[in-house]
Amino acid sequence: MQQTIKEASARTGLSAHTIRYYEREGLIPFLGRDKNNNRIFDHDALHWLELLTCLRVTGMPLAKQKEIVELTKCGDNTVSDRIAVLKEHQEEMYRRQAEMDRAFKKIEKKLACYEELEKEVNKKADKLG
Repeated sequence: MQQTIKEASARTGLSAHTIRYYEREGLIPFLGRDKNNNRIFDHDALHWLELLTCLRVTGMPLAKQKEIVELTKCGDNTVSDRIAVLKEHQEEMYRRQAEMDRAFKKIEKKLACYEELEKEVNKKADKLG
């Protein structure tokens, strides 16, 4: 299954501009071209776009994404290095998740306080009104 950049864009939700940027940055290894030099997105290229989207959403820096791509291009003997990069990123995600969990709890407590205060204000207004 080969797709054009337009089809790849529709499938992944990434704009064609973003896909071209990823290609310029060397983030889509082994991207094929047809006889007219148009990009051809096969299963592997689409997989990379989906992985890049995931890594971007989770906050992985572009340099680390490039590192994974370069390691991949070097072959299967770099699998342990790729695992190390992803595990390091996963640990950072766990740290950020814990930080977000603490922030959510703080906001939930503050909302509860404000909602209680709002009830008190409304009771006073009802008594006066």
